[in-house]
Amino acid sequence: MLIAVVVVVLLWQVVLDAFDVNQMIGKRPAQVWTYLMGHPDAAEHRAMVFGNLGITLRDAGIGYVAGLGFAFLLAVLFCLFPIAEHIVMPTAMVLRSIPLVVMTPLITLIMGIGQRSVTTLVIIVVFLPALANILFGLRNVPTASSDLIRVYGGGPWILLMKVSLPGAVPSLMASAKVSIPSAVVGAMIAEWLSTGNGLGGSISKAVATFSYAQMWASAIVIALVTMIVYSCVTILDDIVRPRFVVAS
Repeated sequence: MLIAVVVVVLLWQVVLDAFDVNQMIGKRPAQVWTYLMGHPDAAEHRAMVFGNLGITLRDAGIGYVAGLGFAFLLAVLFCLFPIAEHIVMPTAMVLRSIPLVVMTPLITLIMGIGQRSVTTLVIIVVFLPALANILFGLRNVPTASSDLIRVYGGGPWILLMKVSLPGAVPSLMASAKVSIPSAVVGAMIAEWLSTGNGLGGSISKAVATFSYAQMWASAIVIALVTMIVYSCVTILDDIVRPRFVVAS
C-alpha cells in the first residue's frame, strides 16, 4: 500500500505540473500537507476534515453493510427459489441503470433529507454488483460435489449449506472489496446532492467558496482512507480465501 500511495502522490504532482495547473486551483501535495499540518490553523482544518470524514464513513459504512447483507440474502433466496430471480432482477437492473445524479433527488423526495436517503442510495450502488457476484459463486458448484449430495439423498438446502455457501465465500469477499469504493462514492454523491453533510457536502461548499485547499485535503483524505479499508479487506480475503477454495 505504501508503494501505491507514493505512486499516487508522484502522479498527482507530475500531472498538475505537466498541465501547468494554477496552484491556486490545483493544490500540490506540499500545499495539502501544509494545510493539514503546517498552517497556523491546521488543528481547525484537521478537525473540520476529519469530522466530515467520520460522517461520510458512517454513511458509507451503514449502506455498505446493509447492501452486502441484502445481496447475500437475496442470492441465497434465488438459489432456493429460482423463480424469485425473474421477479426481482428486472427491477434491480432498472434501478441500477439510472445515473446516481438523477436517482439521488428522487430518493431524497421519497425518503426525505437525512440518513435514510443516503443509506438507500449506497445500498442501491452496492447491492446489484454484489448480488451478481455472490449468486455466481453460489451456483458455481462442482458437479462431483452436487452429485455426491444427491446420491446420499440431500436436497437443495443440504447442497446450499454443505457446498454452495462455503464455495461462495471467495465471491463474497471479492464483492466486499469491490464495493468499498462504490459505497464511498455513493455516500459522497448523496451528501453532495441531498444532505450537504460529510465530505461530499464539504467539498461542494469548498468549491463554491473557492476553498480549494480544503477541497483537495478532503479528497485526498477520503482516498487514503478508502485505500486503507480496501487493503484491510484484501488482507482478510487472502486469509479466508485459501480455506474455502479447497472446500468448493
